Amino acid sequence: MKKTLTARVLAAAAIIGAAGLVLGIAPSDAAVPARTAAVTTHAKPALKPASLHFSYKCWGRGSHCNVAVYAPTGWKFTQLSREQAKFTDSSNTWMLRVNGGLGGKVSTSRAADQRVYALHGVTGFKLKYRGNGSTPSKVGWDAPRVAYTQITYTYRDGARGQRWVATRFVDTYENGRRAYIEITVAGRPQDQAGLNKVLTEATQRVALVG
Repeated sequence: MKKTLTARVLAAAAIIGAAGLVLGIAPSDAAVPARTAAVTTHAKPALKPASLHFSYKCWGRGSHCNVAVYAPTGWKFTQLSREQAKFTDSSNTWMLRVNGGLGGKVSTSRAADQRVYALHGVTGFKLKYRGNGSTPSKVGWDAPRVAYTQITYTYRDGARGQRWVATRFVDTYENGRRAYIEITVAGRPQDQAGLNKVLTEATQRVALVG
């Protein structure tokens, strides 16, 4: 990563703040609700885009900021490592997870292929979509477009029933040649519209800060 680009990202993060690639990860690791909440989860109304508001969040080692994103306001923040964190609603029905530690080891397309391969054999796994895309970055005025490869799938998970998951392997620097960040949203099939808004907002606002 060029120092000049890193400096611009740091500056942008300050402005808005004043405002794995773990291959083989199970879908249930992406959104793990308490089993006792199953009844509440089934009864919860579908997530609506209009109900969502977003806030800036940054995390890293100690007080240092390594990864920044906009996440739904009111969702619980849990830091998983220096680069990884998840956000969940109060009933653990919906989830946003961000992993900024992929390190650009493979392309976004290759990262997606590896994940799909790892998910085969998961109960009820069905790949619904795989494709490439890009979107303008809202991190800074001169930031490059955000390139990504997305996979969307469903699977069955015990008492919770069918789950809907969308993951983007994101490149904020090199137009898809390197996967630096993984962004995942998860919930129920009826939550797709709201979760897609969460995914879009996170994609446009995610940044590797330092």
